[in-house]
Amino acid sequence: MTLDARRTFTRQETWRAWQLQGRVCHLCRRDIPFDLMQGDHIVPWSQGGRTSSENLQAICGSCNLRKGNTAQSVVDVRFSAGLLNPSTAPLRPWQAEAMPIVLSLLGREPVLVEACPGAGKTRFGLEVAHELATKGHISRVLVVVPSLAIADGWARACSVATPGAPTLPLRTQRDWRAVDPIGDGWLGAIITYQSLLSSTEMFLAHATDPGQRTLVIFDEVHHAGADAAWGIAAQEAFAAGAWGILSLSGTPFRTVRDPIAFVPSEGGNARPHYRYSYDQAITDGACRPVQFVEARGETTFRTSDHRTHSVTFDDTDVTQIRERGRLRAAIEWIDDGSIAERMLIDANQYLLGLRQRGDTDAAGLVVCIDCDHAARVAGHMASRVLDFRPVVACSRLHDDNDPDPANAIRVFRASHDPWIVAVNMVSEGVDIPRLRAVVYLTNRLTLLSFRQIVGRVVRTDPANVDDHGRVYLPADPRLLGMARRITENVDLLPPPLVLITDGERALRVSNGNGGEAKGSFEALNTVGEQGGVFDTDGRDSHADLVACARLFIEREGLTGTDPESLALAASDAPELRQALLALQHGPR
Repeated sequence: MTLDARRTFTRQETWRAWQLQGRVCHLCRRDIPFDLMQGDHIVPWSQGGRTSSENLQAICGSCNLRKGNTAQSVVDVRFSAGLLNPSTAPLRPWQAEAMPIVLSLLGREPVLVEACPGAGKTRFGLEVAHELATKGHISRVLVVVPSLAIADGWARACSVATPGAPTLPLRTQRDWRAVDPIGDGWLGAIITYQSLLSSTEMFLAHATDPGQRTLVIFDEVHHAGADAAWGIAAQEAFAAGAWGILSLSGTPFRTVRDPIAFVPSEGGNARPHYRYSYDQAITDGACRPVQFVEARGETTFRTSDHRTHSVTFDDTDVTQIRERGRLRAAIEWIDDGSIAERMLIDANQYLLGLRQRGDTDAAGLVVCIDCDHAARVAGHMASRVLDFRPVVACSRLHDDNDPDPANAIRVFRASHDPWIVAVNMVSEGVDIPRLRAVVYLTNRLTLLSFRQIVGRVVRTDPANVDDHGRVYLPADPRLLGMARRITENVDLLPPPLVLITDGERALRVSNGNGGEAKGSFEALNTVGEQGGVFDTDGRDSHADLVACARLFIEREGLTGTDPESLALAASDAPELRQALLALQHGPR
């Protein structure tokens, strides 16, 4: 067999074939830009096919990959010296330790790195991409994230405006569409899992664009269940098309019930190639410690059997129905003197104190049940706590002045506004270092969700390095139990499917919250009381000590601390503790 002396088609020949085909791929018939088309032999060149117009079809990279194309030389991106700039700050110790491990494995197998929220996963991913690109191992990077807000964080991190991190030219969905070529001068793109699902074939084409060798980075990879839509799209687009796959996660998880795409497992547990836990991050100073402030009091509510219940958070021997109702009433009932209002007022006083002491942009986050709940919370804060409406990030807007969720988060991050009220938009991956407090007004009771929410206040703030985060939460035993386990290394199960029986009623709920059917529960009233406080350093103070600390600060006119911090300091300082508790009996 004699092979044609000319191996490849010219771009002009491929252009003509593409035009004659109606500007679509000859095989999948998709409308794909010419930059992503390849000239292909209908009868393979290796089997004697001629390199002539009669044997030419213009097909996209993904079709050519499935058809069995020959590997091409990799595009050299190192010429872009002005666009690919190295970092100017040293790596954190864990990043320096993980880097050689990850680089030695990428290209051979998918790699999973698990690092707690706030530890610096985004910068680590960019460092890996920069190292591989400048050494010529890859020529394209696709970063897949859960939301546009997280995509904005990646875009900020790799821009010239962010000091320290490497500079990478990555496009975003705000100014680029998947149907368009990535283009010269760009290393790749940052996309969402939803975009990947809606344009799977296009991203396969981008990953296999002629001459490209692609690194795919999955941020918060636990969203990509192997049998779920996002995970299936990820596998279809990149299982064969990517040169290397790096998966990142801020929360440990298990795979026994829901395998994750490209995540290795062992005994039902996700097996990271490198793990960096929250307790390590606190020790290293990479993350803030956290204080948990309990809100106690009495709740009154009516259940579906038309019975009225009054339950306090000091009651220990309660049924599941009363336990669920107690928490729901505490977070849903927002009125003067309520448990929810007490948390909001105390948290706002804490932020005001921080701002007066020099942390001038300290901010707080309220996490709500749904958009209706968020609207009620924002309205109450506007009328009774702040005298102005806080920023609201919710998919269903209740005020004409509220921006859409992604824009709300972006504007809030750069502003000096003190409060943002959200449902799910600020639960993971959103980097707002100035967040110092979270008010937990949601019924999300999975350990995974709890850790993601707490993770919003563990990020260090370069402007205020000697600080801590704070979480205000109802004194529900389930929430307090998760708070006390926040520094433990535990592999988390996905949210369970539970069966709840309430009299003659059986409700299936898919979030493990033990919720009631809409309309079968009614919160009637709550009365907030002082609760205790504990922190990730192991210190613990009961409600009486916090109340005494509050009296002491008021009596002495102190401005450099707050009651909770003072009570925690007294918990391991016997003389101070004795002095505070003496206030229970009145002034000396």
